[in-house]
Amino acid sequence: MIHGHGNDLYKHPGISVDFSSNVWYKGMPDGLTDFLKKEIDSISHYPEPDAGELASEIAALHNIPAGNVLVTNGATEAFYLIAKLYENRNSTIFYPSFSEYEDACRIYGHKLTFTDIKKIESFVPGKNIRTAWYGNPNNPDGTIIPVKTTERLCKNNPETQFIVDEAYCELCHNAASVAGLSTEYDNLIVIRSMTKAFGIPGIRIGYIIASEETVEKLKAVKMPWSVSTLAIKAGEFITENYHNIQPDKKKIWEQSKEFQNNLRLIPELEVYVSDCNFFMVKLHSGRSDELKQYLIKNFGILIRDASNFRGLNSQYIRLSVQSEEDNRKLIEALKVWSKEKH
Repeated sequence: MIHGHGNDLYKHPGISVDFSSNVWYKGMPDGLTDFLKKEIDSISHYPEPDAGELASEIAALHNIPAGNVLVTNGATEAFYLIAKLYENRNSTIFYPSFSEYEDACRIYGHKLTFTDIKKIESFVPGKNIRTAWYGNPNNPDGTIIPVKTTERLCKNNPETQFIVDEAYCELCHNAASVAGLSTEYDNLIVIRSMTKAFGIPGIRIGYIIASEETVEKLKAVKMPWSVSTLAIKAGEFITENYHNIQPDKKKIWEQSKEFQNNLRLIPELEVYVSDCNFFMVKLHSGRSDELKQYLIKNFGILIRDASNFRGLNSQYIRLSVQSEEDNRKLIEALKVWSKEKH
């Protein structure tokens, strides 16, 4: 899906506040901009073909062998590489979920079934299911899957590859990575992103954590130089400073909880509980696309129309926490909208 994601600011000039993107609103960590400015001359040389040096640094961060990491052009390249590796197989995708899982699988001929994310605790894949995909935390609803659940799935279903997208792990209270399980279970593939928590979606940088055998197979279908020099440099900065530049999960949770509670006071809205910087909202009346256009036209505010997530419809939107002042702007705008509905 090239179009249809959040953060479509390019379509809407004049937006003053963007609630449609899950990227951390405070943006890049201190020091990254100056660091990249100093490294700008590095773009006169080709990057390392597989970003292997950065992969080694990432592996050390997660305390796993270097052979278990493959750096990618954002998490999205990872989805397509994995779908290519298991092309024409039977796969299941837990929903609602990020559309690129399904799009990547369809391009590579997967025969798809879909499973409600609420049923993951009791999920038993058919013996012919080769891959199972889910987000943890899950986008768009913020569902968090316990580590023990993923471990049980991998242990009990060795013929199925479990593909876990952890793009928002640093932005969700109580979310824990399963990356460490990659050395125990050959059927676990973890996808990580550096763009969401560290505010750099324009620099495409992410990575795969999997068994060494799986990583070698993925390298065989990956094009060289897919990760740019500046993206590698950004990845090195983040990895080297990781523990000092992470967003404060507890503070994010507190801000999100307050935002969610204030929105619940608007009678037209049903707000789903989330421990993340983003959450899902159901409209009791009106359509999500109409509300999106209303807020753009009248308030210069952009939200995520969530109707194109599998399992959702035109009653759903997704919101991401912004500053307290901006959160208040949206709340007041939605109060005006709610009054006009009556």
